Amino acid sequence: MTNRLLWTGVAILTATLGAAAATGSEPVVSVRERGGAYVVAASFTVPESAAAVREVLTDYGNIARFMPGVETSRVLDRADGLVHVEQEAVSKYLMFSKRVHLLLEVHEESNAIRFRDRCNRSFELYEGAWTIAVGEGATEVTYELTAKPAFGVPGFVLRKLLDRDARAMIDGLRGEIAARPAP
Repeated sequence: MTNRLLWTGVAILTATLGAAAATGSEPVVSVRERGGAYVVAASFTVPESAAAVREVLTDYGNIARFMPGVETSRVLDRADGLVHVEQEAVSKYLMFSKRVHLLLEVHEESNAIRFRDRCNRSFELYEGAWTIAVGEGATEVTYELTAKPAFGVPGFVLRKLLDRDARAMIDGLRGEIAARPAP
């Protein structure tokens, strides 16, 4: 009986590790405060190509479909690697919710997508980047965001929200990347 339980446990662990390897690494997320702003750093790996990752990250008009919390996302204009995107999102925590508005200036580069909010309605500072790197049989994705809200929120709540929302965002991206046919 003990051997059977041991082998069952080994089989479950092997299947779990195999599934994790097939979908990529578990995301690494950190949130820290720096000079009144909050810095989010995240990284994860997916088995799909860099082109597939880039296709999802630059699908601004459909982001609301696969990105948790984003209610609207629309491209205002696009020219020569510069895109202006307007987004509305809602973040909820317990019984509180906060709607945020962003007018993003997005610079699309060969291996990075850099963005900055230009309206400063919800944030005094909101800027970051997605970086895409080809690894051994996988694509490594890093996300960096520096955000300083224009509204009052306790630091411990904001850190928890940013961590939770970054993980949910990564889950949404992974699901969308995996669901799309290879470009």
